[in-house]
Amino acid sequence: MEINRFVGIDGCRSGWMAVTLSIDGDWKTRVYAELNELWREHGEAELLLIDMPIGLPSTKTSVRSCDKEARQLLRPKRAASIFPAPIRELLEVSSYPEANALSKQLTFRGLSKQTWNIIAKIRELDQLLQLNQTARQKICESHPELCFSAMSGSPMQYNKQTETGYEERIQLLGQLYPQARTIVDQTLEAYPRKAVARDDVVDALVLAVSALLNRGEMLAVPTVMERDETGLPMQIVYGSKSLIV
Repeated sequence: MEINRFVGIDGCRSGWMAVTLSIDGDWKTRVYAELNELWREHGEAELLLIDMPIGLPSTKTSVRSCDKEARQLLRPKRAASIFPAPIRELLEVSSYPEANALSKQLTFRGLSKQTWNIIAKIRELDQLLQLNQTARQKICESHPELCFSAMSGSPMQYNKQTETGYEERIQLLGQLYPQARTIVDQTLEAYPRKAVARDDVVDALVLAVSALLNRGEMLAVPTVMERDETGLPMQIVYGSKSLIV
C-alpha cells in the first residue's frame, strides 16, 4: 500500500523518472521504461504530479489557458520553459515535417521541435488516462519551474542545466526537504547519464516535494479548471506560496 506517498514524474531519455516521498521521511527513485509500469507500482499513492501536458487543445481552442498563465507567472526568465501543448490531432502523426505541416494547416502555427520531441510521451500519458479513471483522479499535470517559483517567491534566476542553476534549485529544495541533495546524488550514481539527466531527477524531485508538502492545498492555473474535448483537465497545479523561505 502507498497511502501517504507522493510521486513526482518527469520524462527522461530512457522513459520516466519517478521520485516517491512518504510522510515518514522514506524516499525512493526509479526510472521506468513505460508509464503503465510506473502506474502499476504507484497507483495507490495519494497524488502523482507529472511534468507533461494532460488535457490537450484542439483546432477550436488551439492554445491552453494554463500555458499562457504559467508563462505570465514565470516571466521574464523562465517563461520559455513552458512549451505549448500540441493539439490532439497531432498525436498520431509519425514524423516532424508532417506534424509541423498539419499544425500550420489547422492552427496557423508551426509545431516547435521541443514539443515534437515529447509527443510520444504525451501520447503514452494520454492513452493511460483515456483508459483508467483512477489514474485521471490521481495524476495531475504540474511544472517544475512553477513549483520552484512558488517555493522561492519568484522565478529561478539561472538555467537549470548550468551549475549555478542546479545549485540555486537544490539549495532551495534542501531548505524544504533536507535529503534533497542525497536523493539526487544517489540516483545519479544508480543510473548513467544516457538513461537520465541530472535535471530530470531535480524536476521529478521538486514535483514530489510540492505534492508532499502541499497535499490538499495545491494552487492551479487557471483557477477555474478547463477540460479538453475528452474531459481531461487543461490545468497546471503547483505548490502553495505558503512555502516561501
